[in-house]
Amino acid sequence: MKKKTQQKKMQQAEKKAEAAVRQGEKKQTQPKSEMEAKIDSAMEKIIQDTIGSQEEAAAYREPDKKAEKKQKKAAKKEIRAEKKKGKKTGIKIALGITGAVIILAAAGYGAGAYYYKDKFFKGTTINHIACENMTVEQAEDLIRKKVEDYSIRVQFRNDQTREIKGQDISYAYVSDGSVQKLLDDQNPFTWIKGYFRGTDYETAENIQYDKEALRAQLQSFDCMQAAGMEAPTDAYIDFRENQFVIVDETAGTTVQEDVMFSALETAVAGSQESVSAEEAGAYAAPAVTKEDPTLLHQRDVWNSCAAVTITYTFGDKTEVLDGMTVKDWMTYDENGNYVEDPATLEARVTEFVGWLAENYDTVGRDRTITSTATGEPITVSGGNYGFQINQLKEKAQLLEDIANHVVTVREPVYSKAGVTYGDNDIGGTYVEIDLTSQHLWFYRDGALLMDTDFVSGTYVMRDRRTPGGVYSLMYKQTNQVLRGRKLEDGTYEYEQPVKYWMPFNGGIGLHDANWRYSFGGSIYRTSGSHGCINLPTSAAATIYENIEAGCPVVCFYRE
Repeated sequence: MKKKTQQKKMQQAEKKAEAAVRQGEKKQTQPKSEMEAKIDSAMEKIIQDTIGSQEEAAAYREPDKKAEKKQKKAAKKEIRAEKKKGKKTGIKIALGITGAVIILAAAGYGAGAYYYKDKFFKGTTINHIACENMTVEQAEDLIRKKVEDYSIRVQFRNDQTREIKGQDISYAYVSDGSVQKLLDDQNPFTWIKGYFRGTDYETAENIQYDKEALRAQLQSFDCMQAAGMEAPTDAYIDFRENQFVIVDETAGTTVQEDVMFSALETAVAGSQESVSAEEAGAYAAPAVTKEDPTLLHQRDVWNSCAAVTITYTFGDKTEVLDGMTVKDWMTYDENGNYVEDPATLEARVTEFVGWLAENYDTVGRDRTITSTATGEPITVSGGNYGFQINQLKEKAQLLEDIANHVVTVREPVYSKAGVTYGDNDIGGTYVEIDLTSQHLWFYRDGALLMDTDFVSGTYVMRDRRTPGGVYSLMYKQTNQVLRGRKLEDGTYEYEQPVKYWMPFNGGIGLHDANWRYSFGGSIYRTSGSHGCINLPTSAAATIYENIEAGCPVVCFYRE
């Protein structure tokens, strides 16, 4: 009786299963997830209605073939009996066939559950390996075979690729029970789901390999040899086509072995098919790139320097200060990067201005003229005539020019200027004072304008002797009182009114001396002046009317 009851339940379950399948076929247009959910629900209902629990179903995992034959035979007899009776034959035949189908389906379903109790469902993949209808051992054999065929591509720059084979590093699969766990978690009574959807499992492949062999393989590559590596180069600044530009860094091919090996280890442990040295960050990188902010700033500073061009004129000579020189006055750190350092820049400018003065100042240098008295050349030393750069003012001007990126042609800032530059920087207008002959000549534009005797400073008294040298006329004035040294009582050593006063060397100058009755000869030796050039009033007037401040005054002794 119990067995008939179970058979009846199975018949009902099969009908419900068939209805569920038909329902699923009708609704294939529904989203897959919804259909699968209904299938799963129907399957669970079938199992529960049919056998109540997995424990009860265990007794029916192996189909009873004899009972099945009896059922088929009984069905056939029933059909024949119905035919004989000739009553409701078609209906009974249909019911008999349906019952037989249901019985067969139930038996087949139980057989499927029994079959998949130690095998993976249809459509099962493990780590993308097809393992349907396989036991754990069979699945692991496939995984093991895949591992045995393992190799990894190691990619380097310049499209270089090297390969490491698993057999060269003792690469092997070791079962850790994870595949068995997948099967244990599989419910054999849901085997029919495999026909509607596949299942892809991801599980760790427990891999072992020889790390030292792996490192040896890496080290054996030609692109890992120091001789074959190209070191990276830093970006730098170069002067091209009249401007400073940044030359890009180069990546090079120097591989940092420890970084590369670490990435390789990770890839091999994860059974990856390839690993890239570039993506792993294994290449030595340049310290300075074209995007380096310090380098960009330095380029801009240098370009501002390059815009500076100051052409100094010294007669027919010039000195050009350009950006290539100015940039070298800047301060840089140990890596060659520009550093703001105004003090150092000022020091370099001071040094440069001093060099200009040393090479182009003409005050006090020796000059050679032709003596009018003898027609012979004579060298005159000393004096205050000539060009003298005002170094403080020129330094300030140059710093300003650099800051403003000036391009200009100019003379330096002078504290004293001569008439002209050149070997004969006196020019054609000057006063020649021959202290030996006590005679002077006044030339204007190369032509003798006048000449006259004079009396100079008392020669036997050194502090009154008129010094030689080339001087510039400081200024000219009329109706002045010349005074000597101031005495303790407030009076002066002497006071002498003059009509024409033309100083050229401090308190020494040209002036009229109406108190003298004779000039020239040897008067100056013992009865000379305090150092000035005493002139007849008429001669002094002529010179005064034709001379201008800055005119060279050449004083010399021929002895």
